[in-house]
Amino acid sequence: MSNLEIFVTVFCLILGYNVVSRLLDNYESRDVTKSDSEDTPKKHLPPIKNNSKWMDEVSEQVSADSKVSYIAKHWRGAHSLSRAFWINNFLLNILLASVSAYWIFSGARTEDPVLLARTILAMTIVSYIVVYPWQIIGLWRSANRSTLQDNKNFWPVVVKLLIVFGVLASLVETNNERQFYEDLYYDGFQLSEVKNYNVTHDGSTMYLDGDFDYGISEEVKTILERNPGIDNIVLDSDGGLLFEGSELSRLILTNSLNTYTYKGCLSACTIAFISGNKRFIRQGARLGFHQYSYYREMSEIEALPLFNLQSNDANFFRKRGVNVEFTNNMYRASPDDMWYPTETELFENGLVHEYAY
Repeated sequence: MSNLEIFVTVFCLILGYNVVSRLLDNYESRDVTKSDSEDTPKKHLPPIKNNSKWMDEVSEQVSADSKVSYIAKHWRGAHSLSRAFWINNFLLNILLASVSAYWIFSGARTEDPVLLARTILAMTIVSYIVVYPWQIIGLWRSANRSTLQDNKNFWPVVVKLLIVFGVLASLVETNNERQFYEDLYYDGFQLSEVKNYNVTHDGSTMYLDGDFDYGISEEVKTILERNPGIDNIVLDSDGGLLFEGSELSRLILTNSLNTYTYKGCLSACTIAFISGNKRFIRQGARLGFHQYSYYREMSEIEALPLFNLQSNDANFFRKRGVNVEFTNNMYRASPDDMWYPTETELFENGLVHEYAY
C-alpha cells in the first residue's frame, strides 16, 4: 500500500467516524428531546456523560429493554458491547458468509441457475438494506451505552472506527463486484428467455439440436412423459449450462435411452451423451472436452467448485465404462480451447459403442 493510499484510508476513517457520530448522536438526541416533551419514558441514550440523572435513565432503560425481543434490544443498543460486536456482528457475518458460500459451491450443478441467482440477489439485498443497518446502528448505540455506563472510551471508539472502516470496505467491495451482480441479474431474470435449441421427436427417437440453454431439460422431460415409447435421443450440441447437462443426464439414465450424435457433442453435452445405455456416433462427428467455466471471469471461490465438478464427472465417466487414462486427460484443454479425441480413441476408451448410420 502506497503512502497516498494509507493517507486516504486514514482520512476517510476519521471523516467517516465524525460524520457517522454526528448523524447517529444527533438522531438520538432528537428522539430524547421529543421524548422529554411528551413526558414519556426515555427510549434512547443521550450523548451526555458523567451525569447522575442520565445514569438513572440508563438504568431505567436497561430494565425496560429486558422486556423486549433480542432483535429490538440490539437495535436500541441494549446489549453489552462484547455481545453486540462478537455475536450480533462477527458471528452473524460468518454465518451469512457460510450460507452464501454453500450456494456458490453447490450452485454450479445442483441448483437451478435462475433460482440460485435470485436467491443470492435476495440475500444480498436483505443483508445490505435490513441486516447490515441493524448490525452497525445497534453496535454504535451499544458503544455509546458502554461509554456512559463504564466511563471508558477506548473500546467504544475502536468499535466505531471498525464500523466506519467496514462501511467503507463494503462500498469498495460492492463497486468491485458490480459485474458479478449484473451477471446475477442476467441469470435471474434474462437467462430463462434464451432459447437457442430445438427439440423434436419422431417415433422412438428424440432430436435435440442447439445449445443447452435454460429450460431444455424440462422440454425433454415433457416429451418423454407424453411419449413413453422413445428409446433414443440424438444430441447435436456445442454445450451450454452444466445444470442442464446434469438434468439431461438424469433423464437419459432414468429412461434408459440410447444416445447418438450426428454432428457433434461438445462440453456439457458430453455429460448427457455418456449417460446413454448404448452410445453411437456418426462418422465425422466429434466429442469435445475442456475445463468447466462460467461465461464470465471467475473468482477463486467459484473456480474451486467447478474443479470439484470436473472430478465428480470424471468419476461418473469411469462408472459408465470409460478408461481411467482417458478421464485423466479429458479436462486438459482450457475453457477457451477444446480437446477432440480421435474416433479410435473414443472407441478404444469406451466412450462410443458403435457407429450410427
